Amino acid sequence: MRLGATASLLTVLLGTASAWGDVTYIAQKGDTLATIARHYHVGVRAVAQANHLKETALPSPGHALDIPQRDGPGAERAAERGTIRAERSGEKVRIRVRDSRGHISEGALKAFQNLMRQGAASFPVDPRLLALVSVVSDHFGGRTLEVVSGYRTYTSAQYTPHSNHNLGRALDFKIEGVRNEDIWTYCRTFRSAGCGYYPNSGFVHLDVREAKASWIDRSLPGDPPQYDAPEALAVKSTTADAPNPL
Repeated sequence: MRLGATASLLTVLLGTASAWGDVTYIAQKGDTLATIARHYHVGVRAVAQANHLKETALPSPGHALDIPQRDGPGAERAAERGTIRAERSGEKVRIRVRDSRGHISEGALKAFQNLMRQGAASFPVDPRLLALVSVVSDHFGGRTLEVVSGYRTYTSAQYTPHSNHNLGRALDFKIEGVRNEDIWTYCRTFRSAGCGYYPNSGFVHLDVREAKASWIDRSLPGDPPQYDAPEALAVKSTTADAPNPL
């Protein structure tokens, strides 16, 4: 099996370790620690120690594995990996995403759902979105993520008739000390995800969907979309489910 060739949503699609933090890899059927370590050019022992496993252990399909970088910035934040620091209208939270078995916890989903609420209204969050946000957070060193918009109740006046925001599958956000363009560039590497850059509104959009998509929307808040590419609107409107790797 050739790593990186699968359609798993949360394989971080980088051939080398991140400049901001370690890589998260979702184990596939037939993987061993040796094949994973070889793909990322790190030692088997390092992968085993980072995940509290024996070197001979066979990871279960769907298990999230930390692939430690060999050097560079972000190593000092390793103990905080998997924890999202977020802020919304002055409310600050810390969400530990995965439990001791490497699975997304119910508590994390509920905390993230509350963070994404619209007033008193909330909607169950798609676990794939939380998993992607966790990967983004780790990549940028666990810096504080500011929620701009999460869940939105459906209205007949919304510009996108089938918005992923209505389904708990989308988040508009920015990250403290990181350029939105850099966030967008990184998020564009994800499979089965949509990523939009809104330079005049000041945020990045991330959602989960069936196919990879990206776009730039130069509209101001509350204005109709102004996409750079005419086909982007049709791409952004899709809400089909992506394969669930969790």
